[in-house]
Amino acid sequence: MRFLDKLDRFVARFAIRDLMKYIMMGSFLVFIVDMASNGLLSQMLFFNRELILQGQIWRVITFIFIPGSSSFFVLISLFFYYYIGRILEMAWGTTRFNTYYFMGLFFTILVGFAIGFTTTMYLNMTLFLAYASTFPDSLVNIYFILPVKVKYLGYIYAATVLFQFITSNWVVRIIIIISLLNFFIFFGPGFMKDRKRKSKTQQMRRNIESAKLTTRVSTIHKCTVCGITEKDDPNMEFRFCSKCEGNYEYCEKHIRNHEHKTKIINMEDRR
Repeated sequence: MRFLDKLDRFVARFAIRDLMKYIMMGSFLVFIVDMASNGLLSQMLFFNRELILQGQIWRVITFIFIPGSSSFFVLISLFFYYYIGRILEMAWGTTRFNTYYFMGLFFTILVGFAIGFTTTMYLNMTLFLAYASTFPDSLVNIYFILPVKVKYLGYIYAATVLFQFITSNWVVRIIIIISLLNFFIFFGPGFMKDRKRKSKTQQMRRNIESAKLTTRVSTIHKCTVCGITEKDDPNMEFRFCSKCEGNYEYCEKHIRNHEHKTKIINMEDRR
């Protein structure tokens, strides 16, 4: 996509290698400090529109380091998103991964200014959707025990978001759409092309099957005089006439009662 290529050239000026490593390390640091200070550091870093407009500009960026939970499972999620980011960066390249992440960050900030508050939940989910779309058949061990293909987890998340979209008000629907824009921009065109390709492939297969079916249902025997076939009368017998010049086949009613075919041209008939 030309738009993404142009955006890549802009992002390449400040692209950060191993971006997710630094983000997850910052989140881990905030997690440790919060454990010792009862969440004091998160209170200083989270996104708050009113405080930002009062001059606390750092909150526009620092909210990405908020771990989102004080439980032990946050460490698992931090490692998981670090793993996803690392794999995507290896597959796409540093610049394209930075483009994807910062585009999602931009839309997340827009949501924050629209409603007054935002978190990295939707941003991290777009990373997960990108991973599921890029490596659909890779396995993830849920709680290090149950192996599940990533695409199935992606389907579950997509169904959950769709349910939220249908059952929520228009404000929440707009938030969901804006939060997922970077995923739609990156994967939407490719998805449409893939659907079109699959549709053409399925149509070709239907045409082939139709041709095979037509070949199967074609008749073997046909009377030259009346046109009856073995499908019209399975008990009918057919014979070739030895006096006709050519492969002319007749049913048992016309094998002895027909005008013999000849390749000799009667000049009188032509006049």
